[in-house]
Amino acid sequence: MSLLVIDACVRGDASATRQYYKAFLEKSGIDDIHVLELDKLGLKPLDNENLMIREELCKKRDFDHPLLLLANMFKDADEILIAAPYWDLSFPSMLKVYLEHIMVSGLTFGYDNDGKCVGYCKARRLLYFSTCGGYVEGEHLGYEYVRALAGMLGINETHAYVAEGLDINPEKRDEALKRSIEEMLGK
Repeated sequence: MSLLVIDACVRGDASATRQYYKAFLEKSGIDDIHVLELDKLGLKPLDNENLMIREELCKKRDFDHPLLLLANMFKDADEILIAAPYWDLSFPSMLKVYLEHIMVSGLTFGYDNDGKCVGYCKARRLLYFSTCGGYVEGEHLGYEYVRALAGMLGINETHAYVAEGLDINPEKRDEALKRSIEEMLGK
């Protein structure tokens, strides 16, 4: 089984979200893990020129083009883990840019004869890891967006792991994260 990790942890190893999902990986027993650290990819939002190139590739069904590498990786993963801190009611913008790059008509999704969207991704589930300074009380708009997108891509099983309240008392931040990790791992 392959696991594709989409790491949108802007703060690198200092990120509580990175620490949170890595605790899961250590206990998962998964051997085939591919991590994409988005801050190291240099992705840019799709502009008109790149959209025109991508549309031409889709018309030709040239899905092996390097421009579509990220979409192919996403489509072919057995499981997907997205790690993104809770920022501005959602997630860091680099995750949105990444998601733009994987949404490729004819490759990761398409339409049936009735015009209904059909997802082509083979992942059996998507896991979403996030940490929040405060409390979102079940209203994590970043997860809701990713969950809807996963459904469009054919991934119907999603799970959110959200550690909340980490910045309420800075002296107890590490303790709060440790408690969330223990809860997530079922200890």
